[in-house]
Amino acid sequence: MTIRMVNSTGKRSGRFVAYEYGEDLFGTIYLDKFSGREKGKLIDKWRLHDFGSLIRVLDTEISRREDENYERPYSY
Repeated sequence: MTIRMVNSTGKRSGRFVAYEYGEDLFGTIYLDKFSGREKGKLIDKWRLHDFGSLIRVLDTEISRREDENYERPYSY
Protein backbone atom coordinates (compact mmCIF):
# COMPACT_ATOMS: atom_id res chain seq x y z
CA MET A 1 0.00 0.00 0.00
CA THR A 2 1.10 3.56 -0.56
CA ILE A 3 0.48 6.83 1.23
CA ARG A 4 1.40 9.77 -1.01
CA MET A 5 1.51 13.40 0.12
CA VAL A 6 1.88 15.98 -2.67
CA ASN A 7 2.76 19.64 -2.15
CA SER A 8 0.41 21.81 -4.22
CA THR A 9 1.39 25.27 -2.96
CA GLY A 10 4.23 27.69 -3.52
CA LYS A 11 7.51 27.17 -5.32
CA ARG A 12 7.78 23.56 -4.08
CA SER A 13 4.57 22.61 -5.87
CA GLY A 14 4.69 19.13 -7.38
CA ARG A 15 7.09 17.63 -4.84
CA PHE A 16 5.88 14.58 -2.99
CA VAL A 17 6.69 12.16 -0.22
CA ALA A 18 5.43 8.58 -0.52
CA TYR A 19 5.39 5.85 2.11
CA GLU A 20 5.10 2.30 0.76
CA TYR A 21 4.43 -0.48 3.21
CA GLY A 22 3.55 -4.14 3.21
CA GLU A 23 4.74 -7.60 4.15
CA ASP A 24 7.52 -9.50 2.35
CA LEU A 25 7.71 -13.24 1.65
CA PHE A 26 9.34 -13.92 5.02
CA GLY A 27 6.61 -12.20 7.03
CA THR A 28 8.62 -9.07 7.84
CA ILE A 29 6.75 -5.78 7.65
CA TYR A 30 8.57 -3.11 5.63
CA LEU A 31 8.18 0.64 5.18
CA ASP A 32 10.00 2.55 2.44
CA LYS A 33 10.04 6.36 2.13
CA PHE A 34 10.41 8.03 -1.28
CA SER A 35 10.75 11.73 -2.09
CA GLY A 36 11.00 13.72 -5.29
CA ARG A 37 9.07 15.30 -8.15
CA GLU A 38 8.12 13.07 -11.09
CA LYS A 39 9.79 9.90 -9.87
CA GLY A 40 11.05 9.60 -6.34
CA LYS A 41 14.28 8.39 -4.88
CA LEU A 42 14.46 6.12 -1.88
CA ILE A 43 15.14 8.11 1.27
CA ASP A 44 14.70 5.65 4.10
CA LYS A 45 13.86 1.98 4.78
CA TRP A 46 12.44 0.34 7.87
CA ARG A 47 12.01 -3.35 8.74
CA LEU A 48 9.50 -3.80 11.55
CA HIS A 49 8.42 -6.70 13.75
CA ASP A 50 4.71 -5.94 14.17
CA PHE A 51 1.89 -3.74 12.89
CA GLY A 52 1.95 -1.61 16.04
CA SER A 53 5.48 -0.50 15.15
CA LEU A 54 4.33 0.29 11.61
CA ILE A 55 1.51 2.50 12.89
CA ARG A 56 3.82 4.33 15.31
CA VAL A 57 6.47 5.01 12.65
CA LEU A 58 3.86 6.17 10.12
CA ASP A 59 2.22 8.42 12.71
CA THR A 60 5.46 10.15 13.69
CA GLU A 61 6.72 10.46 10.09
CA ILE A 62 3.48 11.85 8.68
CA SER A 63 2.88 14.28 11.55
CA ARG A 64 6.49 15.49 11.32
CA ARG A 65 6.13 15.96 7.58
CA GLU A 66 2.84 17.86 7.94
CA ASP A 67 4.31 20.20 10.58
CA GLU A 68 7.58 20.73 8.72
CA ASN A 69 6.51 23.78 6.69
CA TYR A 70 3.73 25.17 8.86
CA GLU A 71 3.68 27.37 11.92
CA ARG A 72 1.03 26.73 14.52
CA PRO A 73 -0.60 29.81 16.02
CA TYR A 74 -0.05 30.18 19.72
CA SER A 75 -3.08 30.46 22.00
CA TYR A 76 -2.60 32.60 25.07
